[in-house]
Amino acid sequence: KTRVENVPSILKEPVLWIAFVLCSTMIVLQSALFPAIGLLSYAPFLALTCMRSSYLTALWAAALTGLLADLLSADPFGIFALSLTLTTAAAYRFRNRFFQGEALQLCIFTGIISFLFTPMHVLILFLFDRRAPFSGKWSFLDFFTMPLIDAAYAFLWLVGPLLLFEWAQRQWKHWMIRRNG
Repeated sequence: KTRVENVPSILKEPVLWIAFVLCSTMIVLQSALFPAIGLLSYAPFLALTCMRSSYLTALWAAALTGLLADLLSADPFGIFALSLTLTTAAAYRFRNRFFQGEALQLCIFTGIISFLFTPMHVLILFLFDRRAPFSGKWSFLDFFTMPLIDAAYAFLWLVGPLLLFEWAQRQWKHWMIRRNG
């Protein structure tokens, strides 16, 4: 193998880097400005990573993003890393049902990851941190509403800017062609 072939696929994909930076920006903004909002900030990045990378790379990405989320969380350290890694392991098997280049499918896959994350996180919180309350209103919001909100967040925060950038790039090319004749 050459040196380039040994590099994990996540390091060769600029789209994954852009997604990671956008999601990392959101988690910092969320923890600083809106701590009451419970977005799963790295869900779009993990969906994209599952769609474009190997199983092992997706698990490493989930562990890394979980550790970063743990740094900004009030939960015991390692809870998010374990929850996101197990969620990614469960969600990875659904990746073949979605196309990489379709914006709507990325949003749906983000919603699936969010939907799988909730029971996984509740189970892990129950095992390691018994002070977490569980009520019927909370379960309805987290199981049904939050995956929809996370899918909308994926479209607005990740897919929207990427589509806008692509549109602006096409417009720039058309303008340059018309200008230069």
